[in-house]
Amino acid sequence: MSNGKKKQTKGLKRNVIDKYYTKTEVVDLCIETIKNKINIDNEHLIIEPSAGNGAFIDGIKTLCDNYKFYDKEPEHDDIDKQDYLELEFEAFEKYEKKHIIGNPPFGRQSSLAIKFIKHSCKFCNTISFILPKSFKKDSLKKHFPLHFHLIEEKDLPTNSFLVNDIEYDVPCVFQIWEKKEEKRIVSDKLVPIGYSFKTMKEDENLICDISFRRVGINAGVVDTNISGKSKQSHYFIKFDNIDDFDTNQKEEFIKKFKNIKFSSSENTVGPKSISKQELIREFNKITSQNNH
Repeated sequence: MSNGKKKQTKGLKRNVIDKYYTKTEVVDLCIETIKNKINIDNEHLIIEPSAGNGAFIDGIKTLCDNYKFYDKEPEHDDIDKQDYLELEFEAFEKYEKKHIIGNPPFGRQSSLAIKFIKHSCKFCNTISFILPKSFKKDSLKKHFPLHFHLIEEKDLPTNSFLVNDIEYDVPCVFQIWEKKEEKRIVSDKLVPIGYSFKTMKEDENLICDISFRRVGINAGVVDTNISGKSKQSHYFIKFDNIDDFDTNQKEEFIKKFKNIKFSSSENTVGPKSISKQELIREFNKITSQNNH
């Protein structure tokens, strides 16, 4: 998303350039957060890559004397008409540090936001972006090169945007990433402890103990009845030692998984979703104890 955004009235049916308008108080929150977390020298350069209607302009001008504002469809006199993804950076090499600030377009499944991130990381020292809340997930953080470290993260308030002058809610987060000499530490990929994922193939009877709804309004629901469950929206899991349990033990064991609360399922703009790594992290807490 950018500050000035093409208008939409319902759902997430956006145009290719999906424009909302960021409310002034939300911009102020972002600017104050930047002031508290980044040392921006007056000789540095700030670039806003998708400036839209100029919501961030006044705030950015309080941070530094050198700034550039770009947008493919400018709605403010201070904004240059420019596709940021085609911008070349040689002219900016004279500046000791470059800071990218703003609210990039998201695109389908964050595809445009990822392009803005990757292009910015080619030359900048910090990135301060409003992003879909799904960027709280490791699966999207990985799009930042390892030399970039997340130094601040704030959930934006409900109804942070305007569409047709009406408050509009998109679950978003404000993140600040800083380039450092050392690489950030990335957690090792988790592996299941005491269970395995089963794949449903055509004309095959699936042998498993539970289905796990991974996407949709019921994401996180565990069910022992796997009949008719879609392989597109469910994981299917077989526990290693469950056949050693009696009926009561089995019910109590399964109940533990049914009671898991996946707060990470809310970290998304579209339908709720739970990744396999998020599932493994929570399931392992239970199965690792059971295996002791």
